[in-house]
Amino acid sequence: MSVPPLTFVTSSPHKRREAQQILGFRLTTRRLHLNEIQGLDLATVARHKASEAARLLGRPVLVEDTALELHAVGGFPGPLIRWLLEAAGPQALPRLLAGFTDRGATARCIAVVRAGDFEWVGSGMVEGVIVDAARGVEGFGWDVVFAPVWGGGRTYAEMPAAEKNARSHRFLALDALRRQLVEARLSWLSPA
Repeated sequence: MSVPPLTFVTSSPHKRREAQQILGFRLTTRRLHLNEIQGLDLATVARHKASEAARLLGRPVLVEDTALELHAVGGFPGPLIRWLLEAAGPQALPRLLAGFTDRGATARCIAVVRAGDFEWVGSGMVEGVIVDAARGVEGFGWDVVFAPVWGGGRTYAEMPAAEKNARSHRFLALDALRRQLVEARLSWLSPA
């Protein structure tokens, strides 16, 4: 299938850098204000955003959406994590869990490529815990307070990018997506 180059719809240079490292091919980026439907599962939200972005740009797009679900509070903030971070920062997560013994959290990512009528979806999930205080300097967003179960107690922000990007929720989603795109033999899969 021959299609125009892929555009990653994001305003985050951090996400672009991670996505390029994980996918292994070049991405152009475009910032778009997309209406985000809420109250639905993360996959539905991401697929809607990809459909809207492809319609607005008239070209193939990649959209990625992330959720962080805190077990003690019924999965909140989930896909609303972006707005919680913008309003209160990552340290709000440990404060939110003050008084709870359950510090468990699930990090989820859905990555969607939409090209015309074609759609590919990758998903990833990593279990972990929210630590008591921010630790580390790598990464972005809530990386300073999320310690994946496989990280030996370290937060994402305490890991080198290569280590995080080899096992994170975003890696799992983008890698699943990458395998689908390679199988589809899309023309814009060129090395980064």
